[in-house]
Amino acid sequence: MMAEPLFGLETEYAFSAFDARGQSVDRRDAIDRLMHHARSTLPHLPDANCNGMFLQNGARFYVDAGHHPELSTPECTTPWDVVRYVLAGESILAGLAAELTEKDSISALFFKCNVDYSKAGTTWGCHESYLHRSDPKALPSQIIPHLVSRIIYSGAGGWNSGSPGLEFTLSPRVAHLAATISHDSQRNRPIFHTKDEPLAGPGYHRLHILCGESLNSNFASWLKVGTTALILLLCDHGFRPGDSVSLVRPLDDIRRFSKDTDCQAKVARKVGEPVTAIEIQRHYLRQVQDRLGESFMPPWAGDVCREWENILDLLENGSDDSETVLDWRIKLRLFKDHVQRRDMKWEELPHWTKVSQLLRPTYLQTSEASYRAPLIKSNDRRKNDFAQFLGLRQELFEIDMRFGQLGGNGIFSAMDRSGVLNHRISGVDNIDAAVVTPPAGRARLRGEQVRRLAGTQGGHA
Repeated sequence: MMAEPLFGLETEYAFSAFDARGQSVDRRDAIDRLMHHARSTLPHLPDANCNGMFLQNGARFYVDAGHHPELSTPECTTPWDVVRYVLAGESILAGLAAELTEKDSISALFFKCNVDYSKAGTTWGCHESYLHRSDPKALPSQIIPHLVSRIIYSGAGGWNSGSPGLEFTLSPRVAHLAATISHDSQRNRPIFHTKDEPLAGPGYHRLHILCGESLNSNFASWLKVGTTALILLLCDHGFRPGDSVSLVRPLDDIRRFSKDTDCQAKVARKVGEPVTAIEIQRHYLRQVQDRLGESFMPPWAGDVCREWENILDLLENGSDDSETVLDWRIKLRLFKDHVQRRDMKWEELPHWTKVSQLLRPTYLQTSEASYRAPLIKSNDRRKNDFAQFLGLRQELFEIDMRFGQLGGNGIFSAMDRSGVLNHRISGVDNIDAAVVTPPAGRARLRGEQVRRLAGTQGGHA
């Protein structure tokens, strides 16, 4: 029996760099310079692939496929520590960015985002890892309904990057999912990833979740990890929490939930009446609450259940309070306000999206006279109205990218400083200490070895 759960996050960051004249710097060159400064200034040991390093706080920093920086937290035993070490990692990135500016006159920008709006089809992941002892073949049926429905609080919010118009989504990552269950992590991305790389002793497994997203809200990150870890603990101890909410079409269902800002959409389950995402989440919540007295439950389980129930109540009641807590709710209000300032109506966006789907190629290639198609004329629309919509579209895409920009210029950061958000979790503190000190557990042993072998000046052992 495991003494305590272990879990962590791997966050991929979008990265751009500019020289002193404001000209774009080749990203590969800038990344190479970034890693050079990391190796020069951070106490570390090289990883097995030599494309990254293990840090003194037990984390791993490396360049992943697609040549973007990625940070993995050390193994954590509480959701507070997960959030703390994500923030510590971003503090490390800020220090490296300052090094690039001071030594190379390069301005480095990191973005905590999930999709690219430049038609490249890029999606940046935030992968989760959970140590468990359940039969991997039995796990999909128990966890998939949770992964499908948790986006009502774990969704990053944004736009469907594959749409020619503007389609708001609770979870932009959903548009890049192509399967319910798969071993692929880049093309046939699934809801449930079958990769099982335990990095532990016999009988242990690693659940690798790649359908989740990078979040700015401390609360949303904390709850995403906390709820998922508790459900896995139930599975580890012989319970089957997902049986009565097993879904008929999980991939279609997560897409439907991602479009439903009211959280009222119902989907079919294999046994019983259709259910909403909130109802699925309440089912899992009850399963955990009923076992809070069990010896295998961690001491923080009650805190997670309390906040879990509170956020479901807010979403079910349509409370504006969630607009200061959850990423997708914060963004939805931000986007709506911007649309209104541009003298357009949010309710008109579906119409213009339909116009975009049917007519945008014609608009880009032909004269105004040939562009006046029946769909436009029948609604008394003009070509410049459509041009205004396309301009608005680019503005909203930029807002979404800049929302998660790390540092003082990010929109989320500015909102947080102004005091309009309520996303912080009591107990997520001592970030500076987390930059240099690992959490308790096996990560502490790793961190101690890094400091012992690499010395205080950084570099290879």
